[in-house]
Amino acid sequence: MAQPQAVAQADGGQDADAKAKPPRKGKNSKDAKDAKDNKKGKGKGKGKLKRHRYAKGAEYEVEKSIDQFGEIDQMTLKLRKKQPIRFLGLPMRQIPTDNWLMSELIFQIKPDYIVEAGTLYGGSAVYYSGMLEFVNPDGKVLTVDINEDQIHDEARNHPLWAKRVQFYKGSSIAPEVHEQLKAEIGEDKKVFITLDTLHAPKHVAAELELYSQYVSSGSYMILQDTYYEGLAEVLDEFLEKHPDWRRDTKLDERFIFTKYRGGFLQKK
Repeated sequence: MAQPQAVAQADGGQDADAKAKPPRKGKNSKDAKDAKDNKKGKGKGKGKLKRHRYAKGAEYEVEKSIDQFGEIDQMTLKLRKKQPIRFLGLPMRQIPTDNWLMSELIFQIKPDYIVEAGTLYGGSAVYYSGMLEFVNPDGKVLTVDINEDQIHDEARNHPLWAKRVQFYKGSSIAPEVHEQLKAEIGEDKKVFITLDTLHAPKHVAAELELYSQYVSSGSYMILQDTYYEGLAEVLDEFLEKHPDWRRDTKLDERFIFTKYRGGFLQKK
């Protein structure tokens, strides 16, 4: 399969917003124009354009949906920044209900590998490692991100990180990253996937194709933040092309709010 142009991951990760690169100065710069247009309500489509950190190329802008889940998440994100949700002292970006669902699925599957696309500050990698501590003593977390410097020292130096986490630096859709993942995972392993990188439709479509190859029968591939513009269609197209996959809608209904709605994909 031809690889789409790799785009850098952004806002993915799990635990908090990465620091934004300073915009170019000048009233005629593209950043200034985007900000002016968004302020006047001239952004593309229905949602607000969110400029992603570290993003490059054609996928630099990603539109966030204005549906009720996107709006609720933005409101709760402000609260989470003031009072971060923490696991073992490490901040996490996910909401507690989604973390609870993840813990139930990890207990159910008892994976040999949890592959996380989007490391950010490292809190969720430690969280998943903590779950594996109880259900699979030999399990590992393989986590991928383009930026290694943003990982908190508290996460990297945690005993669970040293024991279970393996970090891969690079774009989540880079061929060289997947060569390393394939070499580590091998065959006949129980693999569980979570995707939380650049929420651009083309990028996500590429991720679904690439990461689906690792997932074992009965296990899950979960797309986070599914309220971004165009991702519902990407998920539908993936399921149409892959009859060996199904959407687990029961998980959508477990709690009042989830950021993964429609993104709980199970391999038959």
